[in-house]
Amino acid sequence: MTPEEFRAQFPSLTDWIWLDTPGAPPGARRVVDSLTSSLDDWLSGSFEWTEWDSAADHARGEFARYTGIAPSHVASQGSLAEAAATAVRCTPPGKSILVSGDEFRSVLFPALAYAASTGTSVRVVKRKPGHSRSTELLDAIDKTTGLVLVSEVLTNDGELVDLDAICATAHRHGALVFANLTQTLGVLVSDLSGHPADIIATHGYKWMLCPRGTTWLVADPDLKLMRAHTPSWKTASSPPHYFGGPYSESATMSRCNASPAWLSWIGARAALDLLGRLDEKRCREHVLDLANAYSEVLVEAGFRILNLGRPSHVVVASPPPRHRVDAATLRRNRIRATTTEGGALRVGFHYFNVFSDVDAATAAACAGIIPCG
Repeated sequence: MTPEEFRAQFPSLTDWIWLDTPGAPPGARRVVDSLTSSLDDWLSGSFEWTEWDSAADHARGEFARYTGIAPSHVASQGSLAEAAATAVRCTPPGKSILVSGDEFRSVLFPALAYAASTGTSVRVVKRKPGHSRSTELLDAIDKTTGLVLVSEVLTNDGELVDLDAICATAHRHGALVFANLTQTLGVLVSDLSGHPADIIATHGYKWMLCPRGTTWLVADPDLKLMRAHTPSWKTASSPPHYFGGPYSESATMSRCNASPAWLSWIGARAALDLLGRLDEKRCREHVLDLANAYSEVLVEAGFRILNLGRPSHVVVASPPPRHRVDAATLRRNRIRATTTEGGALRVGFHYFNVFSDVDAATAAACAGIIPCG
């Protein structure tokens, strides 16, 4: 599927130049159609709740095929925070959790809350000026580390963290790595079969085009410390039962399942079908080329790219000193992007973006530079 063919799945792109996928993408036609059909069935009373309830199980298998991993390694949950809260329980006794101080709160806060309730030590790495997140985490990993929590890309600067190096260093010290791929899976990567992280999570509502409430947690089910954060009939060994004991849990990663929000998972199945038509290498190269072209123009115009590490498809650029980017100017020019509290501009390129989007966005960004205050 070409970028133009993929683009045709998004009717809103006739009205908007959409660069705000780091926050949320526009609706894809086949995903919205699947939800609309289900809502019609709900309204008419013709739906079967047991079929809806099976959507998360089907999506878990389809996610496994999309990413090239075993279905037994996948759990379906409702949020990234739930996945992180499950992962922190895998910290080996007597070891510490390592996390960046500017990590996304749905990764950082589960670690801090777990530490407060269990006494587990959390080392929060504060970045020194001029240092990348990758460098600081690599320098901080040592023999006391039991679990490293890291997002592959954070949208506060767009750095593509060196997960290969972080995992290799952590493993040399006997530590596990939890990698949040919410900002990369579906656009920079789809094949997880050789991924170096021990535990992987992604929320589907950004680059994977799903409704909110669809998160996948990936780990080897033989990781015995990986247990259900919220045990329920969805985490039990099969066949499913609704009432009574004894307590049981699945031997696969489904033991970490959450009870599904039905409509979200129906939409996720349609999104996975669409994403499965994309070529990983072609998609990654396309969005990185767009981001590079965009960055080059803004640097020439006096912007400063905030990323201190490897570039990604997400670019955060600060205008010249004592200036900010005017959000109203962007809207007038049909640009959907985010302006930060500090006046910087954040964009993210998906496979549906094209080089004319770069031209329009850079022109609007330059036209939108206004003095602060």
